[in-house]
Amino acid sequence: MPLLRLAFAVLLSVSSLRPAEKRVIDFGRDIRPILSENCFHCHGQDSRTRMANLRLDTFEGATRDRGGRAALVPGKPEQSGIHQRITAATPALRMPPAQSNRKLTPEQIALLTRWIAEGGQYARHWSFVPPRRPALPKAAGARWNRQPIDAFVLDRLESEGLRPSPAAAPAVWLRRASLDLTGLPPSPAVVGAFEKDVAARGEAAYEAAADRLLASPRYGERMAMDWLDVARYADTHGFNNDASRSMWRWRDWVIEAFNANMPYDRFLTEQLAGDLLPDPTLDQRIATGYGRNHVINSEGGIIDEEYRVEYVADRVRTLGMSWLGLTLECARCHDHKYDPYTQRDYYRFFAFFNNVPEIGEDGRVGNAVPILPAPTREQQARIRELEDAIAALEANMRRREAPWRWRPADAARVRALAAAAKVPEAPAASLDCEAGPDFHRSEGVAGQACAGLVDGARPALPPVPVSRRTPFTLSVWVNPSPRDADAPLLSSADYARNRASTGWGGGIDLRLIEGEVEFRFGQRYPAYSMVVRSQGSRIAAGKWTHVALVFSGASPGANRAYASWVRLFADGREVALRVLNDGAQIEAKADKPPQVKLRLGWDNSPGGARFAGRLDEVSVWPRALSPAEVAAVFSSTGLPHAAAAGGPVEWLRDAILPLEDAGYAEAAAQRARLHAELLALRRDVPFVMVMEEMAPPRRTHVLLRGAYNAPGESVEPGVPEDLLGAWPAGAPKNRLGLAKWLTRPDHPLTARVVVNRFWQQLFGQGLVRTSENFGLQGEWPSHPDLLDWLAREFVDSGWDVKALLRRIVLSAAYRQDSAASPALLARDPENRLLARGPRFRLPAEVIRDQALEIAGLLRHRLGGPSVYPFQPADLYKGMVVAADYPGTTWTESTGEDLHRRSLYTFWKRTVPHPTMTVFDAPDREFCVVRRSTTNTPLQALTLLNDPIFVEASRRFAGRILREGGTTTASRLDFAFRLATGRPPDARERAILQSTFDRMLAGLPGAGTAEAELTAYTMVANMILNLDEVLTKG
Repeated sequence: MPLLRLAFAVLLSVSSLRPAEKRVIDFGRDIRPILSENCFHCHGQDSRTRMANLRLDTFEGATRDRGGRAALVPGKPEQSGIHQRITAATPALRMPPAQSNRKLTPEQIALLTRWIAEGGQYARHWSFVPPRRPALPKAAGARWNRQPIDAFVLDRLESEGLRPSPAAAPAVWLRRASLDLTGLPPSPAVVGAFEKDVAARGEAAYEAAADRLLASPRYGERMAMDWLDVARYADTHGFNNDASRSMWRWRDWVIEAFNANMPYDRFLTEQLAGDLLPDPTLDQRIATGYGRNHVINSEGGIIDEEYRVEYVADRVRTLGMSWLGLTLECARCHDHKYDPYTQRDYYRFFAFFNNVPEIGEDGRVGNAVPILPAPTREQQARIRELEDAIAALEANMRRREAPWRWRPADAARVRALAAAAKVPEAPAASLDCEAGPDFHRSEGVAGQACAGLVDGARPALPPVPVSRRTPFTLSVWVNPSPRDADAPLLSSADYARNRASTGWGGGIDLRLIEGEVEFRFGQRYPAYSMVVRSQGSRIAAGKWTHVALVFSGASPGANRAYASWVRLFADGREVALRVLNDGAQIEAKADKPPQVKLRLGWDNSPGGARFAGRLDEVSVWPRALSPAEVAAVFSSTGLPHAAAAGGPVEWLRDAILPLEDAGYAEAAAQRARLHAELLALRRDVPFVMVMEEMAPPRRTHVLLRGAYNAPGESVEPGVPEDLLGAWPAGAPKNRLGLAKWLTRPDHPLTARVVVNRFWQQLFGQGLVRTSENFGLQGEWPSHPDLLDWLAREFVDSGWDVKALLRRIVLSAAYRQDSAASPALLARDPENRLLARGPRFRLPAEVIRDQALEIAGLLRHRLGGPSVYPFQPADLYKGMVVAADYPGTTWTESTGEDLHRRSLYTFWKRTVPHPTMTVFDAPDREFCVVRRSTTNTPLQALTLLNDPIFVEASRRFAGRILREGGTTTASRLDFAFRLATGRPPDARERAILQSTFDRMLAGLPGAGTAEAELTAYTMVANMILNLDEVLTKG
């Protein structure tokens, strides 16, 4: 900072320092924190741990008659038990007791004594009182104000005998706002243009710059960064196995929501309950991934229900921290020790999240159920194009089909077509139902059909080699009974063993469910299996349908099986699939496929499910048939049957009409091509984990001591209305109703908690520093009226996030210079009074992104899957589970993906990217609303030696040589300005020049282009390590 400006700031600050006047006691600000910290643990609302049956958390409890005595006698300290015990000379009588490791200071004792003497009044905790818009203070120096925010800041400063710091230079403000709103520094050209605009237009230039930053696509990425911490986003499940998951489409939704300036009440509602909105859109369902971002355990031997309960508890904790600012989790095992809500209240919140059809042990190789296909914007657009084109072709085909009629004389042509079908080789195993003791028989599609099992029969096909690595095809003709709502067709799945067994339901199961075909294949059902169900098979009772399943098997290098390897066909045509689960593991490459016997029309479940209809022409091939071969299998059997019976007419029409109508044939062929493309595209879409509701919902109980297996009283979904406001009239008692309650305009917490976090993002700490805790153990706001004004303004603006941030960055408080005199630092070391501008180290992601941007390496592409930038090669060695699960190896990205924004870096919970960890990014095992900040030698070593920063320094040096002019002085000036946003002063120029000269002189081949590039690389590395570069000042 130039010396003159620093001296001016010091003079202003020092000249105005004076002790604050004695304040009127405020119970919430001055007294309750003392009682909460020292007394409530034993004398609070938790009756199970309350000592001496004395409550000090309520006025009624403190003043209750105790045999002629009371803990609190208003106005009479000497008669009050509180005063007597905190001033007792005898250690055994003094409170807090010595074994509590708590001790009141003389100042606290004096304050409590004064409070009792002045009437000992209690007051409702400030954060439980709905915010009201306060009048703007009229401070003496009001000319300083640029936004209503400033009136509150100035009023507090004047009450403390302080004055605000002078405004930062335009370039400093622009860099500050750019880093805060986009996470990236402005270029020298942008800074220069802004300085000129300020000189020409003044305030309008600041407003225009703020608007440009808020309109940038980079804004959504920066805002998403903090929300990913809150929502505990990661690319792996956590726990020991820590396998990968796919949730990046939810991350895309967050970025898009911020960029679109989605009203925050809607942002909250869609994440909490998007699936419960009327006719929810795909985006609204994706948004509910917020509730599924928690850790998921796939360790063998765990108890499903125990961990399912943990997932629900995590949702309650995240709800409490992200939108209520309360430590709800502290009431899981008992009534909260400090805040006035109970264990029963906790489990009423718990009930809102207890209805997800999920499994405790899940996610070993992929997403845990329930899951949702989430095509990207580009995929959605192509899907719509294909669907529209197919619909147009089908309309044309229907017009051409209308006049067509079956002519028995065409039977010979149909039989000829069937005979010409290029059927595959003989199957490895088959059953034609013409003979055998296990089935009753009736007319089939080709001769006799198997028409129900004989009592006691357990028929199966001959053994065939089947594994999740190897391809195979199943083919069967089915004619179901009305009783076959859920019946096995072919099954090797083992449902006879204990459900807790690791192999329960393992194997193959091809079933008919409500007219659709479902295929299950895996090691354990349902968690470690793939489960897909056809859409549009239209398998009706009393009608023959050919069903084929083609399994393509593993691709080279696969370390898991995928549901996309499954294709289902009905009557020779591939049908769409709904993926219900995609968690199948895969056998080792060296394992020989086991010989599998497929049961025919029955499974071994305890209920003994049986197919009651007719089966015919069952076949298994040990390879994946092509669609043309599947169609040939259907035609070769189905067309002669239809020709003889005169139907189904559509089979005959689809065979004959293309021979008679060239236009129809062309449309049918084009439809087939587009349909194949559409199905291939749908197989390729990403999936996300989402929230769903069970019907009927689970019953929720208070869990004694928080234990999953100790249910107490039953509770219904609900909230502490006496504490936090009434339930909205007519709102359902589900997550959607909870969202409506949270976004009530008069809710005491939601808006306060949210605006406080936005303030924290810009100033380094919230107006309530404990942004995770607005309860009794949290800190008192530094500016209570300002917080309430911001909360009311936020709600009244329609929950407009961009408008809120715009107000803050254009305020005089935000624009202040961050320099501080020693006297001001001593008086307010953490800048709680806001007498200077914000100054703090940049977040981990911004430090890396800034280096890449300065170097010209950063690649801007919005959204998409996570990427794998440079990371030490053996980082996972000895740290990551030694199993070939997805996410257990780090395959470095190539091309542009090496230099994407850090937001997109693959986030492994057990071993996050080391650059992120070194600079205090959390592992995201749980919700985090306030990152810790450390200063360690590792950070300096990372900036000097990490390949990311070394490469950035080298590319930065190349940019210096290309763009910095022809002289060393101009190049060093360019480098410094590019990194800091300002030109160097004379002293800084001298240091840069001497450093460059010393580096160049110490290199072999001094004077060569290579040596010059190396010297500039070393200078660039030094500049990237400057405190001014790493700090937002």
